[in-house]
Amino acid sequence: MTLADIARLAGVSRTTASYVINGQAEQRRISTATIEKVMAVVRQHRYHIDPQAAALRRGASRLIGLIVPDLENISYARLAKRLERGARERGYQLLVVSSDDCAESERTLALALRAQRCEVLITASCLAEDDSFYSDLVDEGWCVVGMDRGLAPKRFASVVSNDQEAAYALTRSVITGDTRRVAWLEAMPTLSISRERRAGFQAALQDTHIEPILLSGTHYERSEGSRLAAQLLDEEGGADALVTASYVLLEGVFDVFLERGGLPENIRLATFGDHRLLDFLPQPVNSALQDYDRIAELTLSCAMAAMNGDYQCGQQVVARHLRTR
Repeated sequence: MTLADIARLAGVSRTTASYVINGQAEQRRISTATIEKVMAVVRQHRYHIDPQAAALRRGASRLIGLIVPDLENISYARLAKRLERGARERGYQLLVVSSDDCAESERTLALALRAQRCEVLITASCLAEDDSFYSDLVDEGWCVVGMDRGLAPKRFASVVSNDQEAAYALTRSVITGDTRRVAWLEAMPTLSISRERRAGFQAALQDTHIEPILLSGTHYERSEGSRLAAQLLDEEGGADALVTASYVLLEGVFDVFLERGGLPENIRLATFGDHRLLDFLPQPVNSALQDYDRIAELTLSCAMAAMNGDYQCGQQVVARHLRTR
């Protein structure tokens, strides 16, 4: 017997059934009649609440869980550092794990963090939009907040960057009157961030005679950046400008360029993400900088509000900053 079964038999939503079963009916202003319907089904089928989930709802652990795709990714490392510091200042501990952008690993890690009695989960998820995993966890009484990679706004709270606008500006920054071909390197094309950044790239080339070259990898990893760069040079005939959807892909591009004699002077470069080393390169690289402080601040505020019973669905968007060199 699952929560969904209880809700179906009682003729209510899973959320309503969850509130009644977990003692939040009065707080949520659920009618006495509805409470009786749900509890009658609970008694009839001898449904028992998961004790770990109940402990979470009592808010006793002062633990926050964080799932990131890759701890070596400089953007996620910076966000994790800021979240940990902010959580500690509020008297909480942050448990950080890496999913390696594997859906099955992410599910396993989320359940492990719940078993550790984390009161709320912050996730930069690689799960498909129609995956019900996090919806089911929310129905069971856990709080989930999306970060960087937005979750469904009608169901979850998320904090994201304005990736589509940033991709548009980034792409336009490398276009000149002589530009004929522009390459776009990304990974995991179904991810929300990949779709939004790609849409911005494509919008930037609308109403122009510039040929777009779109190449996509399996993961946001340095090795995939190298593979895509080699494909661009060996199979696609190169390009006048190249834009990468993440800094880690650009690192792979640099590896290929260095193997082949160094940075070419005839290609203009731009990337999502930034690094101080870009200031020292002989070839200018434009970048779209993420506001780590603001994203961490808003994400932690969402998490704290959720733990205090004030969970607000929707997306908060933080602007990226274009840096031209």
